[in-house]
Amino acid sequence: MSEKLMDTKMWALVAAIIVVTSGLIVIGAETQNLASKSPGKITVTDSLGRTFTFNHTLTRIVSLDPSATATLYAIGAYKDMVGGNEFDCYPPNESLPNVGDAFSVNYEALLNLSPQLVLGYGSSMPTYGTYINNTLHIPFMLDNPESFQQIENETMMLGTLTGTQSNASLVVSWMQQNIASINSTTSALPGNNQSIFYYNCNIGGIWTAGTGTFINQFFNTVHVRNIVKQPGFRTISQECIANASPSIILLDQYVPVSAVNCAPFNQTAAMTSSPQRVYTMFNDNFFVDPDFRVVFGIQWVAQEIYPAVQLQLSPFPLNLQYYPGPTA
Repeated sequence: MSEKLMDTKMWALVAAIIVVTSGLIVIGAETQNLASKSPGKITVTDSLGRTFTFNHTLTRIVSLDPSATATLYAIGAYKDMVGGNEFDCYPPNESLPNVGDAFSVNYEALLNLSPQLVLGYGSSMPTYGTYINNTLHIPFMLDNPESFQQIENETMMLGTLTGTQSNASLVVSWMQQNIASINSTTSALPGNNQSIFYYNCNIGGIWTAGTGTFINQFFNTVHVRNIVKQPGFRTISQECIANASPSIILLDQYVPVSAVNCAPFNQTAAMTSSPQRVYTMFNDNFFVDPDFRVVFGIQWVAQEIYPAVQLQLSPFPLNLQYYPGPTA
């Protein structure tokens, strides 16, 4: 695996939460009011509990988060971005200046863009985030939701910050409608509740995803059982895989099929069935990047598991130059 692909995988596995919206949201058992709008002012609170107030909608945003970049484009606020990051993949053919990635930032390039806000990515405040916020005096906010609902909340927050709330609402409604439809349809299909294993990577052990991850939420939505019951991205022993004998194996796009042609995988139900039930993600940006495009990933997983049923999505509600879903 190339160094850049490895960086991309590390980027995808970093977990951070920004739960910001224009109303109330639920996190676990708690309800929090994380965004408000008074006349002429917009106030939002990031995942670290820091409050930011702006006197007007923003027109100069730098995104160090590929998911935020994708969402800003989808809701019609890409025009309000002045800088992006190395890992941006949607929209394609990005021409914005690249000011950094998940690990470092070019401060000179950042200052030259005069941003009103920098959107960051991470489970805790990175060193460069502290420097941007406290020394350069540019507001630096962490994002990266960890559930479908939090994707919706972030979409609405970005809409509020850029004055594109109407488009953001359309995207959120599209998400909710399609996720609910897939969930309802698969709940009644024969063969649901099968066991599944997600093979994320094989560097330093067999890595997979447990509870509290997007992948696990995918599985819950399409009604299959994750063999991993512990939280987060983690390694799993060969013995656990052999004992669970999953009926389905889902491979990350960077895990070769040859990786399951040996113990403990070759004796699992997924490998001994005919045909074998091993599926490789077509593009993991649709599965691990926390933005609205996960809907396309959910549809793909459901269609692979239930091939006899056509699971169509409703049309995307906004007319974009670059279609957000997978293309041939």
